[in-house]
Amino acid sequence: MSVMHWTNVNNESPSKFNRQSSETLPPIRKRIQKRTEKSLKETTFKSLYKQNKLAEIVKKAQENNEEIYEEYDEIKIQGSILKINDNVIIKNGDHNVEDYVGTIQKICSVLEPQTNKLICMCQVQWFMKKSEILIHKPRARCWIGTQEIFSTKKNDFILAQTIIQKCKIVDCDEFVNLENSDLTTYYNRLEWDVENKKFTNMNEIQLYCLCQQPWNPELNYIQCDKCQKWYHFECVNLIEGCYDDKEYNCGYCN
Repeated sequence: MSVMHWTNVNNESPSKFNRQSSETLPPIRKRIQKRTEKSLKETTFKSLYKQNKLAEIVKKAQENNEEIYEEYDEIKIQGSILKINDNVIIKNGDHNVEDYVGTIQKICSVLEPQTNKLICMCQVQWFMKKSEILIHKPRARCWIGTQEIFSTKKNDFILAQTIIQKCKIVDCDEFVNLENSDLTTYYNRLEWDVENKKFTNMNEIQLYCLCQQPWNPELNYIQCDKCQKWYHFECVNLIEGCYDDKEYNCGYCN
């Protein structure tokens, strides 16, 4: 039986499997970049639209013909005037998933050359919802509120027609003091790092109760009359309503 072994033997004849020197890499990169740019130029707006590559549509329009690209300060959608920096609810194509929340950063349109139809788009900066965070931080379920959202640095272009309506985003303290709020009112106090799947400013949030969790404005707390600290009823084994008219002292102050 004959057996062939791979060995590190120096061979005078060049092999096609030999690694290329670093001197050859820049020209290769340039050729790849040129091919990519050429491919983008040859790609039609229609095909990019079908692939939902809206950022590429904007880039192609800006590079090829400035006359077909235009930016605006406001746009009318669903009978409402929307402006840059407005917070909006954005329709999710999957009916089984919650709608999205974002802030409008740019409003623009591209005139499709072949059909002369306008592709109206908005660039939005995304917020993450509770359901999206819990995939990566399931233990945060007890302190993240239903109406809490998390700012990110991620932004994308969306079709303007996918915007449902404006929404309101306040800080946590303002949310607690609101007399009337609905499902279009959210609060934000933390930023989420999309790439690394973590909170970026968790050390700035005050922790409460024996369980040392951030404040959840949608839960009920009881305050110790001596130390002024706040506790969940469950964590101190109390029934809600039993201390409405009498003094409460926590286990440390009792």
